[in-house]
Amino acid sequence: MNSKITQIISQLPSLNFEKSKQFYQEVLGCRLVEEYEDLLIFLWDDNEIHLWKCGEKIVPENSSCYIRVHDIEAVFERYKKVLGDKIALKDQPWGMREFYIIDDSGNLFKFGQPIQ
Repeated sequence: MNSKITQIISQLPSLNFEKSKQFYQEVLGCRLVEEYEDLLIFLWDDNEIHLWKCGEKIVPENSSCYIRVHDIEAVFERYKKVLGDKIALKDQPWGMREFYIIDDSGNLFKFGQPIQ
């Protein structure tokens, strides 16, 4: 028997599927692969991310996802082209170089790489 976890998929709340579809595709560069009445499934590079329909603003405002990357500067530049000065790359005291993106519903994405 193999008990190894093969994948972990973030499932985040969305307040408005139409706005989320636009944000995830146009800003984050995700590809919508499946759409249901209460669930959107995107591919983000080679990773799945799910959005579920939510009616309470407090839920996404308290939801987040941490994304470790290999080349934080390249990823930052990719999103800076779209978001401009809304994002900033910063070295954190806990040894990570990070930047943050907040989606249309208020979910926080933290991108990070260990400082070498």
